[in-house]
Amino acid sequence: MIAVAWQTMRAHLSGLVGTFIALALGVTLLTMMALTLASTVGAGDGPTRWYTGADVVVAGANEASVTTGSGEDRETASVRTPEIRPLPADLPARLSTVDATVVVDHAGYAATAGAPGDTAHPWSAAGLHAYTWVAGGPPEARTDIVLSAPTAHRPGDRITVSTARGPMPFTVSGVVRSPAQAALYTVDGVAAELAGGKVSAIALTAKAGGSAAALAERVRAVVGGDGGVRVLVGAGRRGAEPYPDSQQLTETIALLAASCGMAGFVSIFVVAGTFTYAVAARRREFGLLRAAGATPRQVRWTVLVEALLVGTFAAGVGAAAGAALAPRFARWLVDSGFAPPTFTAHFIFWPVAAAFGSGLLVALTGVYLAARRAGLVRPIEALREAALDRRAMTPARWLVGLGAIAATLPILAVFPDAGSDNTVALAIVAAMFLITACAMFAPLFVPPLVWLLAAPFGALLGPIGVLAGHGARTAVRRTAATAAPILVTVGIAGSTMAAFATLATATDSAARERIAAEATVVPTAAEGIADSTVAALRTVPGVGAAVPVTETPVYVRESDEPKDWTGRYVHGPDLAAVFDLPVVAGSLADLTGTDTAAVPSGTWRLGETAELWLGDSTPVRLRVVAVLPEQLDLDETVLLPWALRDAHTRSLADAVYVRLAPGADPGPVAAVAAAGGGALIRTAQYLSAASARRDRTNRLGTIAVIGMALLYTGIAIANTLVMATRDRARELALLRLGGTTPGQVIRLIGVEAVLVTGVGALLATVVTAVTVLATRNGLSGAAPSVEVDAPWGQLGAIVLGCLVTALLASTIPAAFLLRHRPAGLVAARE
Repeated sequence: MIAVAWQTMRAHLSGLVGTFIALALGVTLLTMMALTLASTVGAGDGPTRWYTGADVVVAGANEASVTTGSGEDRETASVRTPEIRPLPADLPARLSTVDATVVVDHAGYAATAGAPGDTAHPWSAAGLHAYTWVAGGPPEARTDIVLSAPTAHRPGDRITVSTARGPMPFTVSGVVRSPAQAALYTVDGVAAELAGGKVSAIALTAKAGGSAAALAERVRAVVGGDGGVRVLVGAGRRGAEPYPDSQQLTETIALLAASCGMAGFVSIFVVAGTFTYAVAARRREFGLLRAAGATPRQVRWTVLVEALLVGTFAAGVGAAAGAALAPRFARWLVDSGFAPPTFTAHFIFWPVAAAFGSGLLVALTGVYLAARRAGLVRPIEALREAALDRRAMTPARWLVGLGAIAATLPILAVFPDAGSDNTVALAIVAAMFLITACAMFAPLFVPPLVWLLAAPFGALLGPIGVLAGHGARTAVRRTAATAAPILVTVGIAGSTMAAFATLATATDSAARERIAAEATVVPTAAEGIADSTVAALRTVPGVGAAVPVTETPVYVRESDEPKDWTGRYVHGPDLAAVFDLPVVAGSLADLTGTDTAAVPSGTWRLGETAELWLGDSTPVRLRVVAVLPEQLDLDETVLLPWALRDAHTRSLADAVYVRLAPGADPGPVAAVAAAGGGALIRTAQYLSAASARRDRTNRLGTIAVIGMALLYTGIAIANTLVMATRDRARELALLRLGGTTPGQVIRLIGVEAVLVTGVGALLATVVTAVTVLATRNGLSGAAPSVEVDAPWGQLGAIVLGCLVTALLASTIPAAFLLRHRPAGLVAARE
């Protein structure tokens, strides 16, 4: 059997090249995406860098955890928070009784231009890790500061440092170089003040002759059963060092999960379609084998052995290529801002093996189904049918197509109840099922669509146009197979890009509808706006209101696991001056103190207690004083009282919304904002800038999710059409023997390529229209206005690219075939 398979492989080498390319590139795509996603596991768990000199480190919790069940059924779902919970204020005094060297570490926001780092630590914490002096010495006065290298500042330089207390003047006393995280060092008292008195960690070092294990036991005895305090030793000390990129890593994982899903769908679709078409195109060959005495089982095994030999080699090449490309894709994610700066992809065996096995399995499955059908056809029937497809709709097509439609309907039904963060994801999933359904039912759609598209060509080109339309209608299987990559390319691009654009437009509409403030102060030289600057803004003549907002992640229990939401610290009684926020129940004026919250409807009711975790993992129980409607800009958002902010954040405002009196001079307001490291801009300008940033993020996100998939499907279009054209060598030879000139044959092939592109694009238009209308329907009740938006120029360019690819991939191979004598081509096929 292997010898027969080898001989048949040599006989149709060109077809094997096409299947090899499809599978190798498909496995490459799968491997690259799966490997990058798998590399996110443990991405934030690097070696200890800051607390290397301490034996024991005491730190607050840094996880929001939900535990369910008991005993052997006990399960815990947790998520790492971007900040670490501060330690109890009395813990340093309690630990001072332990026989060890104790260093109390504070970490407050501090940053200056021309020096790395954004955290101020006490100078005593510098001894917890290695460092070398570049210049100068330690801080001695309250205005002294030590910077981390590399920096252009030198000892004696006067600098301004942005802090949570506002801009502060310091004198550089020294510069150090350290393998630890970059930081700024002040005298211990100033570091404690900049941190608002919050203790970030306590480092303990055993006295001479003591052991770290014994010291840890003594520390645990002092700490007791406080679940919010961790006692860390060895490699666990890394857990005391904040990982501010945790939120970004979570977003990276979500993005890569979507990319993997898209890669899997596209790879399976293209590989299965290519292998199935390659086998179906050999019906005459199988008829000859059957006529020579081969049984259906022998035909199937011959084809399966071929596919196994080619598939194993192709999948191996693809797995190696994907493993080599994964680090480059990870670096692009970092450069684009989607992944933390330290993220990279590294080799992991199981994703590579899974991609290899999945690609090979899909190829063998497609080959088996096609070979089984071909093997059951009687020899005379197979030889007689040629390119005419009498039964293109097989039971498998009906089953898969109807199943895809059945899967799409419930997805479309839940769009109105889906949150805004799920809308685009649902649109992509719905598009996948619809594309599958259209591809399965394509043999039904091809004849009427080709008839519609071919009418103009018949009038313009005469017999050539008529013949091209007739050929595309009668060779239904070939037309459907060559249109399938175009369908998936345009369908995925249209659905995804239009869904993203519609969501962005609705979000902009909601934001512009809600904000009533004429101007906004945004940070320029610092991470945020300090409270002292907010207070100064309120005293400027003509300022009716200056309301700061600080955004932070919070975590809510959903389906027995913590899910990240958005938390916004605000001054409840002042919100009405700058925002027009609708309220279903209660009043935002009651959003005061440290135990209240305003929540979206559907989660809690007015007066109930909302249990959640703040951005530093602190669990809180807040009384619901206002319920907000289910709106796009308020989806999965909790409004928190401003007084709760200081103990759990770095105490900076992300923006300050300013309401000016009619005719007020904005100059003094701008001056105060500039002195505090901010800039006063019109709210419309602020929203436009935010929209531009979001559009860039959406654009790059779209590239990350579908970019590589579209590149692959673009190659698949060319690959499939080259295969289809080369398989038509006998047909082209007969046309030449019938008196058709080479130029006429080329024009005929070109017209058929245009018709195939048109069929794929029209089916993709149906997919896009359904998903975009479903997206609009899902968002209609969540924003003041929702308009369907689509990047028509980009989608048109994609369709044009498909057309050019189809024309080149069809006419160039045809031109090469026409260089041979027609009689030779006819004989070669037999």
